[in-house]
Amino acid sequence: MFKRKTVFIVGAGGSKEIGLPTGNELRAKIANALTSSSNGFNRNEIGGALVEIYNQRSERLNISRYFKAAKDISRAMFGALSIDNFLATHQADEDIILMGKLAIASVILEEEGRSAIRTDPNDEILLQNTENYWMNTFCKLMSEEVIRGDFETLFHDVSIITFNYDRCIEHFLPHYLRTYFLIDKDQAQKLANTLQVIHPYGRVGGYPGRGSATAIPFGSNKNPHHLAAAANQVQTFGERLVDDVIVKKMKQLINDAEHIVFLGFSFADMNMELLVPDDVYGKKVIFATTLGMSHPNLIPIRLKMISDFRTLDGMAPDTEMVAMSANDLLNNYWRPIFK
Repeated sequence: MFKRKTVFIVGAGGSKEIGLPTGNELRAKIANALTSSSNGFNRNEIGGALVEIYNQRSERLNISRYFKAAKDISRAMFGALSIDNFLATHQADEDIILMGKLAIASVILEEEGRSAIRTDPNDEILLQNTENYWMNTFCKLMSEEVIRGDFETLFHDVSIITFNYDRCIEHFLPHYLRTYFLIDKDQAQKLANTLQVIHPYGRVGGYPGRGSATAIPFGSNKNPHHLAAAANQVQTFGERLVDDVIVKKMKQLINDAEHIVFLGFSFADMNMELLVPDDVYGKKVIFATTLGMSHPNLIPIRLKMISDFRTLDGMAPDTEMVAMSANDLLNNYWRPIFK
C-alpha cells in the first residue's frame, strides 16, 4: 500500500516489457497491416470491420477509397515520427483517420494476444512470465503488509494514467489479485476496478466493469465486429477530442499527488499539456525512466519538467530521471516511491 498520494504516468515503454510494440515498432507493424492484394486486404478482419462500420451507418461501402488510404498510410510510415503524428497531419482526411484507427486497433489487439500476459486455456496468466513487467513489481510492493480480506483501501492513494491503447494494466491486475490473494474471479475483478486507470486517448475496447464502452476480449483481433468497435474507441492526439472532464480529472490527480512516476514515457509536449495543471499546488517528487534517450534531449526535458511542476510559491520539484526500464525503476526506487 502507498504511504503518499501517487500517480503513475505510463507510456509505450511500460507495455514493451511484456511484448507490446514501441512507437517505432508500431509504425512498421501498421505499414505491414495495411498492405493489400488483388484479393483485398491482407488482414481480412480489416475489410470485415469496414463492412461492419458501413452497415451501422446504413451506407454503401466504396472499398476502393479505403484501399487508397491504406496504401498511403503504409507508404508513409517510415517517414513519420509515429502513426499518431501522421494522423495528426491528416486529421481532416476521414479515410486516412479511419484506416489508421483500424490498423492501430488490429495491431494492438493482435499484440495483446501475443503478449506475456495472454491467458492459458485455464484463463490464467503465468506470473513467472511477467517478472520483468513493472505491473508485477507494482503489485508485489502494493501487496506488502496487506492481510487477506483487508482490501478496502488497497488502491486508495494511487492512480494510473496510461497513454497506451492496450488494456494490459486492466487485464493483468485481476489475474494477479486472484493468484496472490487466493480470491475468486468476481472478487478479484471488483477489487481491480477500484484502481483508477485513465486512458486519455481511449483504448482498443472496454474492459469488464470499467465504464460503458463495448467490452472486447483481450487480444481479439480476428473478429471484424470487435475490430470495428475497437477503432471507434481509439483517439489520436491530433483530434484533440480528449474530454474536458478527463483532462480536469488528470490535472487534479497530478495536483493532489506528492509523488509522480513516469514509466516508459516520451514526454511529448502535447501529452504533457494534458497533464500539467495551470497552477501547481504542493511540492512534487518526480521519478522518471529515460531509457534510450540521449543526454542532449534530456537536458530540455528536465528543465521543462522543473518549470512545469514548480509551485505557485516557487518550490521546484525533486526529480530523479534515470536510464532504466520501468520495472528496474520500481525495483531500485521502491523505498522512496512506496514508503
